Amino acid sequence: MWAALVGSGIIGCWWAIANAGDVRRCLPVFYTFYALAFGLYLLALWGIARWERLERPESGSRVLLAWLLLVAVAARLFLLGTTPTLSDDVYRYRWDGRVQLAGLDPYRYPPDAPELASLRDAQDRLINFPHLRTVYPPVTQAAFRLGALMGGTITAQKAVFVASELLTVVGLLIILHCRQRSLLWLAAYAWHPLVILEIAGSGHNDALGVGLLWLGVAAWESRRWFGAAAAWSASFLAKFVAAALVPWWWCRHTARRELAVCIALSVVPLVLHPTAITALMDSLSKMGARSESNASVVFILEWLTGSAIASRLIGVGAFVGFLLWWARRCDDPIRYLGGVLGAAALLTPVLHPWYLLWLVPCFCVWRAPWLVALSGTAVLSYTVWPGWLDAGRWVVPTWAHALEYAPVVVLGVWGIAQWKWPSSFRLAMKPAPSARC
Repeated sequence: MWAALVGSGIIGCWWAIANAGDVRRCLPVFYTFYALAFGLYLLALWGIARWERLERPESGSRVLLAWLLLVAVAARLFLLGTTPTLSDDVYRYRWDGRVQLAGLDPYRYPPDAPELASLRDAQDRLINFPHLRTVYPPVTQAAFRLGALMGGTITAQKAVFVASELLTVVGLLIILHCRQRSLLWLAAYAWHPLVILEIAGSGHNDALGVGLLWLGVAAWESRRWFGAAAAWSASFLAKFVAAALVPWWWCRHTARRELAVCIALSVVPLVLHPTAITALMDSLSKMGARSESNASVVFILEWLTGSAIASRLIGVGAFVGFLLWWARRCDDPIRYLGGVLGAAALLTPVLHPWYLLWLVPCFCVWRAPWLVALSGTAVLSYTVWPGWLDAGRWVVPTWAHALEYAPVVVLGVWGIAQWKWPSSFRLAMKPAPSARC
């Protein structure tokens, strides 16, 4: 009964958001239903934990899993045909796909180049940073081309990345099976409001890289090293995040030959496409020079040092130091990813909500309360929109910034206070109990 009520409530929330129109102009309505969806999501996780403890019959679990998937699909279908308003990234995806269909190199020219004038249409005025060449790697470019082949509409581009979520779902089901956990924990990903909003709603391409990343984790759990190498290299060529796994893999002293294969598969396609490297370096360097947006630690560091450059250098140094330390200490790939992605979220100078899509699958196995909180409150950064639309000011209001990070700080401090030193520290470094496939 609880699953029926919670699932129906979630569907109702997304129906309301889908019918709200341009949510930038009605943020109170959007936040009301989004907060309700997140509350129902947390209630669902509580229900799954209780179900798992009581060891309910397997037949009941299968029925609940089917309902879980039905609710997840229904919520996504409500948003799939809507026009994205909270993000305009999908217009760049559409452009890159059309450039490729025209037989041109998407890395060669920026969208506003006169050489591409014949390809433009009315929607292309919505492309962000039209003066910069594309920053998206080859595997993601292939997905853009597929969207163009499917008609080149916004809905077609979004459909490609919604379909990519199947990779994440398959990977998570394999992981849960290997670790002898209830498959119902898939809801920690499939029902998460941020995932539904940012992929089905805004069509963010991160879905492809996330899916390949977690398919690689599933292969690792199954001791299929070449499968992990192939999946993680493909994820890297979708959005570079998987590079964080290289020091972790090296420190495991396992399958080093396959690690070399993974690195080769990641690097060679870029080396063979020199315009991709120059476009990435040029555009990322110019975008990286922007001021921070929705930052937390870097914002504080800049206030303390009075220097944006110094704050960023300190942030990068802290992240690299933590990554190398955590790679040596943590054997569990899911806890490792959770720690690294959580640290990146705190130390980055720019934190858009969809960056946390990489983190959400961790919640199917490991749920740090402060990270769950951040995944729920990150959408408060969209309070920049009224100021941007009315006055051209891209600034998160102080009240929203405080409300976004206050639960993160409180839960983080509480978690540290609950940590029993040093025994808990040693236990935290070991992988969670699992039955390898």
